[in-house]
Amino acid sequence: MVQVIKATGEVEEFSEEKVRSSIKRAGISHELENQVAAHVISRLYENIPTSEIYHHIIEFLGTSSHPYTKARYSLKQAIMALGPTGYPFEDFFADILQTKGYKTQTRQTLLGKCITHEIDVVAQNDAPLEKIMVEAKFHNMPGTKTDVHVALYTKARFDDIKEKNGFNAGWLVTNTKISSDAINYCECSGIKIVSWNHPEQNGLRDLVEKLNLMPVTILTTLSQTQKQILLDGHVILCKDISASPEHLTILNLTEEKEKEVLEEVDFLVNRKMEEPEQETAAQQMTSGS
Repeated sequence: MVQVIKATGEVEEFSEEKVRSSIKRAGISHELENQVAAHVISRLYENIPTSEIYHHIIEFLGTSSHPYTKARYSLKQAIMALGPTGYPFEDFFADILQTKGYKTQTRQTLLGKCITHEIDVVAQNDAPLEKIMVEAKFHNMPGTKTDVHVALYTKARFDDIKEKNGFNAGWLVTNTKISSDAINYCECSGIKIVSWNHPEQNGLRDLVEKLNLMPVTILTTLSQTQKQILLDGHVILCKDISASPEHLTILNLTEEKEKEVLEEVDFLVNRKMEEPEQETAAQQMTSGS
Protein backbone atom coordinates (compact mmCIF):
# COMPACT_ATOMS: atom_id res chain seq x y z
CA MET A 1 0.00 0.00 0.00
CA VAL A 2 1.20 3.51 -0.85
CA GLN A 3 2.51 5.60 2.06
CA VAL A 4 1.55 9.27 2.40
CA ILE A 5 3.29 12.07 4.29
CA LYS A 6 1.10 14.29 6.46
CA ALA A 7 1.73 17.99 7.12
CA THR A 8 3.12 17.04 10.54
CA GLY A 9 5.78 14.89 8.85
CA GLU A 10 4.12 11.67 10.01
CA VAL A 11 3.89 8.80 7.54
CA GLU A 12 0.82 6.59 7.21
CA GLU A 13 -0.84 4.31 4.68
CA PHE A 14 -3.09 5.88 2.09
CA SER A 15 -6.75 5.33 2.95
CA GLU A 16 -9.38 5.53 0.24
CA GLU A 17 -12.00 5.45 3.00
CA LYS A 18 -10.63 8.69 4.50
CA VAL A 19 -10.67 10.36 1.10
CA ARG A 20 -14.27 9.30 0.54
CA SER A 21 -15.34 10.41 4.02
CA SER A 22 -13.79 13.84 3.53
CA ILE A 23 -15.36 14.50 0.14
CA LYS A 24 -18.79 13.34 1.31
CA ARG A 25 -18.80 16.32 3.65
CA ALA A 26 -18.78 18.57 0.58
CA GLY A 27 -22.25 17.24 -0.23
CA ILE A 28 -21.35 15.69 -3.57
CA SER A 29 -23.22 12.89 -5.30
CA HIS A 30 -22.12 9.27 -4.97
CA GLU A 31 -21.25 9.26 -8.67
CA LEU A 32 -18.94 12.27 -8.32
CA GLU A 33 -17.47 10.76 -5.15
CA ASN A 34 -16.48 7.66 -7.15
CA GLN A 35 -14.93 9.82 -9.86
CA VAL A 36 -12.88 11.82 -7.35
CA ALA A 37 -11.65 8.68 -5.59
CA ALA A 38 -10.60 7.13 -8.90
CA HIS A 39 -8.85 10.37 -9.90
CA VAL A 40 -6.84 10.44 -6.66
CA ILE A 41 -5.89 6.76 -6.83
CA SER A 42 -4.65 7.18 -10.40
CA ARG A 43 -2.18 9.84 -9.24
CA LEU A 44 -0.74 8.17 -6.15
CA TYR A 45 2.96 7.50 -5.71
CA GLU A 46 5.09 6.44 -2.76
CA ASN A 47 5.40 9.13 -0.06
CA ILE A 48 3.00 11.52 -1.75
CA PRO A 49 2.29 14.55 0.50
CA THR A 50 -1.30 14.80 1.70
CA SER A 51 -1.26 18.41 0.48
CA GLU A 52 -0.83 17.11 -3.07
CA ILE A 53 -3.76 14.73 -2.64
CA TYR A 54 -5.83 17.68 -1.45
CA HIS A 55 -4.90 19.73 -4.53
CA HIS A 56 -5.78 16.82 -6.84
CA ILE A 57 -9.23 16.69 -5.27
CA ILE A 58 -9.74 20.46 -5.45
CA GLU A 59 -8.64 20.54 -9.08
CA PHE A 60 -10.98 17.70 -10.02
CA LEU A 61 -14.00 19.16 -8.20
CA GLY A 62 -13.34 22.57 -9.77
CA THR A 63 -13.61 21.14 -13.28
CA SER A 64 -16.56 18.86 -12.48
CA SER A 65 -20.25 19.51 -13.16
CA HIS A 66 -20.51 20.87 -9.58
CA PRO A 67 -17.51 23.23 -9.30
CA TYR A 68 -18.71 25.01 -6.14
CA THR A 69 -18.36 21.78 -4.14
CA LYS A 70 -14.63 22.47 -4.03
CA ALA A 71 -15.41 25.45 -1.81
CA ARG A 72 -17.17 23.30 0.80
CA TYR A 73 -14.34 20.79 0.59
CA SER A 74 -11.86 23.58 1.42
CA LEU A 75 -13.45 24.55 4.75
CA LYS A 76 -10.37 23.90 6.88
CA GLN A 77 -8.12 25.86 4.53
CA ALA A 78 -10.71 28.66 4.35
CA ILE A 79 -10.70 29.06 8.13
CA MET A 80 -6.88 29.08 8.11
CA ALA A 81 -7.12 31.90 5.56
CA LEU A 82 -8.88 34.10 8.13
CA GLY A 83 -5.40 35.38 9.10
CA PRO A 84 -2.76 36.61 9.14
CA THR A 85 -3.91 38.13 12.44
CA GLY A 86 -6.23 36.24 14.75
CA TYR A 87 -8.87 38.98 14.75
CA PRO A 88 -11.10 37.65 11.94
CA PHE A 89 -11.08 34.22 13.61
CA GLU A 90 -12.21 35.82 16.86
CA ASP A 91 -15.03 37.57 14.97
CA PHE A 92 -15.87 34.31 13.20
CA PHE A 93 -16.24 32.37 16.44
CA ALA A 94 -18.22 35.24 17.96
CA ASP A 95 -20.62 34.89 15.01
CA ILE A 96 -20.96 31.17 15.77
CA LEU A 97 -21.84 31.94 19.39
CA GLN A 98 -24.32 34.64 18.34
CA THR A 99 -26.06 32.13 16.09
CA LYS A 100 -26.39 29.88 19.14
CA GLY A 101 -28.06 32.66 21.11
CA TYR A 102 -25.15 34.31 22.95
CA LYS A 103 -24.44 38.02 23.16
CA THR A 104 -20.78 38.58 22.33
CA GLN A 105 -18.04 41.19 22.51
CA THR A 106 -14.57 40.80 21.03
CA ARG A 107 -11.17 42.03 22.17
CA GLN A 108 -12.25 43.32 25.56
CA THR A 109 -9.65 44.74 27.98
CA LEU A 110 -10.52 43.56 31.50
CA LEU A 111 -8.85 44.04 34.85
CA GLY A 112 -8.10 40.84 36.71
CA LYS A 113 -7.06 40.25 40.30
CA CYS A 114 -3.38 40.65 39.38
CA ILE A 115 -3.04 42.17 35.89
CA THR A 116 -5.02 43.51 32.92
CA HIS A 117 -5.96 41.09 30.11
CA GLU A 118 -7.27 41.41 26.57
CA ILE A 119 -10.00 38.79 26.23
CA ASP A 120 -10.58 37.53 22.69
CA VAL A 121 -14.33 36.89 23.03
CA VAL A 122 -16.73 37.50 25.91
CA ALA A 123 -20.01 35.58 25.53
CA GLN A 124 -23.11 35.84 27.70
CA ASN A 125 -26.35 33.90 27.85
CA ASP A 126 -29.32 34.51 30.14
CA ALA A 127 -30.82 31.02 30.16
CA PRO A 128 -28.91 29.29 31.55
CA LEU A 129 -26.94 32.17 33.06
CA GLU A 130 -23.47 32.02 31.53
CA LYS A 131 -20.58 34.43 31.12
CA ILE A 132 -17.78 32.85 29.14
CA MET A 133 -14.18 33.90 28.61
CA VAL A 134 -13.05 32.61 25.22
CA GLU A 135 -9.35 32.27 24.40
CA ALA A 136 -9.21 31.97 20.59
CA LYS A 137 -5.98 30.39 19.33
CA PHE A 138 -5.63 30.84 15.57
CA HIS A 139 -3.12 28.96 13.40
CA ASN A 140 -2.57 29.44 9.67
CA MET A 141 -0.10 26.59 9.11
CA PRO A 142 -1.33 23.04 8.34
CA GLY A 143 -0.19 20.41 10.79
CA THR A 144 0.08 22.80 13.75
CA LYS A 145 -1.36 21.62 17.05
CA THR A 146 -2.38 23.72 20.03
CA ASP A 147 -0.31 22.43 22.93
CA VAL A 148 -0.63 22.26 26.70
CA HIS A 149 1.14 25.62 27.21
CA VAL A 150 -1.86 27.38 25.65
CA ALA A 151 -4.18 25.43 27.94
CA LEU A 152 -2.09 26.43 30.96
CA TYR A 153 -2.18 30.16 30.26
CA THR A 154 -5.88 30.00 29.34
CA LYS A 155 -6.62 28.55 32.78
CA ALA A 156 -4.34 31.10 34.49
CA ARG A 157 -6.03 33.98 32.66
CA PHE A 158 -9.49 32.67 33.55
CA ASP A 159 -8.55 32.32 37.23
CA ASP A 160 -7.25 35.91 37.31
CA ILE A 161 -10.35 37.55 35.80
CA LYS A 162 -13.29 35.36 36.82
CA GLU A 163 -14.17 36.87 40.21
CA LYS A 164 -13.73 40.54 39.29
CA ASN A 165 -15.71 40.16 36.06
CA GLY A 166 -18.32 37.52 36.89
CA PHE A 167 -17.13 34.79 34.53
CA ASN A 168 -18.33 31.26 35.26
CA ALA A 169 -16.76 29.43 32.30
CA GLY A 170 -13.51 29.47 30.37
CA TRP A 171 -13.17 28.12 26.83
CA LEU A 172 -10.14 27.42 24.66
CA VAL A 173 -11.05 27.55 20.98
CA THR A 174 -8.70 26.72 18.11
CA ASN A 175 -9.03 26.08 14.38
CA THR A 176 -6.57 23.17 14.40
CA LYS A 177 -6.15 20.03 16.45
CA ILE A 178 -5.12 20.05 20.09
CA SER A 179 -2.57 17.87 21.85
CA SER A 180 -3.65 15.05 24.15
CA ASP A 181 -1.88 16.73 27.09
CA ALA A 182 -3.86 19.92 26.48
CA ILE A 183 -7.12 17.96 26.33
CA ASN A 184 -6.31 16.10 29.55
CA TYR A 185 -5.34 19.31 31.35
CA CYS A 186 -8.47 21.18 30.26
CA GLU A 187 -10.75 18.31 31.21
CA CYS A 188 -9.07 18.14 34.63
CA SER A 189 -9.11 21.90 35.25
CA GLY A 190 -12.60 22.67 33.95
CA ILE A 191 -11.70 24.53 30.75
CA LYS A 192 -13.90 23.67 27.78
CA ILE A 193 -12.15 22.91 24.48
CA VAL A 194 -13.49 23.52 20.99
CA SER A 195 -10.90 22.45 18.40
CA TRP A 196 -11.18 21.40 14.77
CA ASN A 197 -12.52 17.95 15.66
CA HIS A 198 -13.08 18.07 19.44
CA PRO A 199 -15.48 17.41 21.10
CA GLU A 200 -16.54 14.55 18.85
CA GLN A 201 -19.46 15.62 16.62
CA ASN A 202 -19.39 19.10 18.18
CA GLY A 203 -15.98 20.46 17.19
CA LEU A 204 -15.40 23.61 15.16
CA ARG A 205 -15.89 21.87 11.82
CA ASP A 206 -19.16 20.32 13.01
CA LEU A 207 -20.46 23.65 14.34
CA VAL A 208 -19.68 25.45 11.09
CA GLU A 209 -21.31 22.74 8.98
CA LYS A 210 -24.39 22.31 11.19
CA LEU A 211 -25.00 26.06 11.43
CA ASN A 212 -23.92 26.59 7.79
CA LEU A 213 -21.66 29.49 8.75
CA MET A 214 -19.22 29.50 5.87
CA PRO A 215 -16.49 32.19 6.03
CA VAL A 216 -16.04 34.46 3.01
CA THR A 217 -12.54 33.02 2.61
CA ILE A 218 -14.16 29.84 1.28
CA LEU A 219 -15.32 31.58 -1.90
CA THR A 220 -13.54 30.37 -5.03
CA THR A 221 -14.93 33.18 -7.19
CA LEU A 222 -12.93 35.87 -5.36
CA SER A 223 -9.19 36.47 -5.19
CA GLN A 224 -7.26 36.41 -1.91
CA THR A 225 -6.96 40.20 -2.10
CA GLN A 226 -10.72 40.62 -2.55
CA LYS A 227 -11.45 38.29 0.35
CA GLN A 228 -9.03 40.23 2.55
CA ILE A 229 -10.84 43.46 1.67
CA LEU A 230 -14.08 41.89 2.89
CA LEU A 231 -12.43 40.74 6.13
CA ASP A 232 -10.95 44.20 6.67
CA GLY A 233 -14.49 45.54 6.23
CA HIS A 234 -15.74 43.10 8.89
CA VAL A 235 -17.64 40.98 6.39
CA ILE A 236 -16.85 37.53 7.76
CA LEU A 237 -19.66 35.19 6.68
CA CYS A 238 -21.11 34.21 3.32
CA LYS A 239 -24.58 34.52 4.84
CA ASP A 240 -23.90 38.23 5.42
CA ILE A 241 -23.36 38.66 1.67
CA SER A 242 -26.47 36.59 0.95
CA ALA A 243 -28.56 38.80 3.23
CA SER A 244 -26.98 42.06 2.01
CA PRO A 245 -25.35 41.76 -1.44
CA GLU A 246 -24.32 45.42 -1.16
CA HIS A 247 -21.40 44.19 0.95
CA LEU A 248 -19.75 43.39 -2.39
CA THR A 249 -19.82 47.06 -3.43
CA ILE A 250 -16.40 47.70 -1.86
CA LEU A 251 -14.87 45.22 -4.34
CA ASN A 252 -15.95 47.21 -7.44
CA LEU A 253 -16.93 44.03 -9.28
CA THR A 254 -18.42 43.99 -12.75
CA GLU A 255 -22.10 43.06 -12.94
CA GLU A 256 -21.17 39.69 -14.44
CA LYS A 257 -18.57 38.95 -11.74
CA GLU A 258 -20.93 39.95 -8.94
CA LYS A 259 -23.56 37.59 -10.33
CA GLU A 260 -20.99 34.77 -10.35
CA VAL A 261 -20.02 35.46 -6.73
CA LEU A 262 -23.65 35.58 -5.61
CA GLU A 263 -24.34 32.26 -7.33
CA GLU A 264 -21.57 30.64 -5.31
CA VAL A 265 -22.76 32.34 -2.12
CA ASP A 266 -26.27 31.02 -2.76
CA PHE A 267 -24.90 27.49 -3.24
CA LEU A 268 -22.96 27.67 0.03
CA VAL A 269 -25.63 29.36 2.14
CA ASN A 270 -28.93 28.02 0.86
CA ARG A 271 -28.24 24.53 -0.42
CA LYS A 272 -29.51 21.86 1.97
CA MET A 273 -26.74 19.49 2.97
CA GLU A 274 -26.99 15.96 4.26
CA GLU A 275 -25.74 15.37 7.80
CA PRO A 276 -22.06 14.38 7.70
CA GLU A 277 -21.21 10.87 8.73
CA GLN A 278 -20.18 10.20 12.32
CA GLU A 279 -16.47 10.38 11.67
CA THR A 280 -13.94 12.52 13.44
CA ALA A 281 -10.92 12.13 11.17
CA ALA A 282 -12.72 12.73 7.90
CA GLN A 283 -10.23 15.10 6.40
CA GLN A 284 -7.02 13.86 8.01
CA MET A 285 -5.82 12.22 4.83
CA THR A 286 -6.45 15.15 2.55
CA SER A 287 -6.05 18.26 4.70
CA GLY A 288 -2.65 17.37 6.07
CA SER A 289 -3.81 17.46 9.68
